[in-house]
Amino acid sequence: MTRMHNTAPPAAAGQADAVVVGAGLAGLLAAHVLARRHQVTLLDSDQILTTPTTRSGVPQGRHVHALFAQGLRTVEALLPGFTDELCRRGGHRIDVCKDLAIATPHGWGTRFPSDLRVVGASRPLIEAVIRDRVLDNPRIRLLQRHRADSVTGTEHHVNAVITRNLDTGRTTALPTCLVVDASGRGSRLPNWLAELGCPPLPETTVDAHIGYATRLYRLPEDPRDWRALYALPSGPAITRGGVLAPIEGNRWIASLSGTGTDRPTPRQDSFLPFARSLATPAIADVLADATPLSDVACSHSTANRRRHLDQAQQLPDNLLVLGDAACALNPLYAQGMTVAARSAVLLDTCLASGAGTHRFHHRQKKLHDTPWLLATTADLRLPGSTGGPPTRYQQTLGRYLDRVLAAGTHDPHPQAAFLSVLNMVRPPATLLAPRVALSAMRTRPPGPSLTAPPPAPTT
Repeated sequence: MTRMHNTAPPAAAGQADAVVVGAGLAGLLAAHVLARRHQVTLLDSDQILTTPTTRSGVPQGRHVHALFAQGLRTVEALLPGFTDELCRRGGHRIDVCKDLAIATPHGWGTRFPSDLRVVGASRPLIEAVIRDRVLDNPRIRLLQRHRADSVTGTEHHVNAVITRNLDTGRTTALPTCLVVDASGRGSRLPNWLAELGCPPLPETTVDAHIGYATRLYRLPEDPRDWRALYALPSGPAITRGGVLAPIEGNRWIASLSGTGTDRPTPRQDSFLPFARSLATPAIADVLADATPLSDVACSHSTANRRRHLDQAQQLPDNLLVLGDAACALNPLYAQGMTVAARSAVLLDTCLASGAGTHRFHHRQKKLHDTPWLLATTADLRLPGSTGGPPTRYQQTLGRYLDRVLAAGTHDPHPQAAFLSVLNMVRPPATLLAPRVALSAMRTRPPGPSLTAPPPAPTT
């Protein structure tokens, strides 16, 4: 389906819209909730086509993406009918516990029916379905090929965003009542704050130096009792990982990952051998008989970086930051889109209650705590990681997660607990439930050789 985007010219002088910088998933959902109370101008430096297309402003756009169960539920609540529309346009419904075969260093995870559902689709399609819905709202207008160069005002309040038309070079001041920075990893927030006279924000970065390589395939019509495969990297011994999942257009996407100098390369002739080196050869076995549909795309933009907005000494009272601009997580763990969607809901709640900038960022910090803990605990276990050392709690958590994963190869209770936490529908404390903890403590990680995934349950 092709739609015309609402690309009205800039607002008339003196008109103060809310301005959202970044038209990715975080910015789109922020614009959607803002439009309930404001006219919204949405800025993006890319040319955004009406068909699903990978954009330069989304560095991970070519790789496997997962809108986890919590993320799917959150977007569905914001945009009712989103899931059905995504599937109508080619997405695949997947039961995470039954249809996803997960290979851990300790064996294949048990599989069973559940209510943890995701949709297999490319990032461009996920974003396009959301964008079409959001831009149907006449209160939202999109300015494409416009970069937010700076903001004007004081350390207490922003009064305009200075935009640059990347085609003409012309600059325009957009008066604004509220600014939302959702511009992702490339955010210019530190420059903006320096120009306003605000002290620098404290930041934390944890980087495992992970790199990705991704290729699209057409698979033979062979019978399979799984709908996706995941070879899970875990700890210092197993640093290579991979995912094979269905996307729209009768295509499959395969993403491989590795750390430091052991990352996959863009060479087509090295893709299959790298897949063969994972904890299981299952992905390579499938790809050996598949037809490649693309070159190999690589990305190394995987560091975890958290801006501690709740600790800001001074921040304008009408400047909000969310998505990767606030907390960028290693995409390997597929948390970013879910966190962005939950931040949009939080923004809606804060707007409705009249909560200010500080209150929003303080509550968003709590929202970030769990995914940040999980991502950095996993990354700091990998050799060559920077930003550590891990805390004692992270060391203990990492060792305990090993036991949970091992127990999940023969007991569905710890496997269900792990996947519910991974899908962000339950807190990490779920892993300490007596039934889960007892199974985990009784299990010694065996580390067997993995071949083919076990059959799915018949009920």
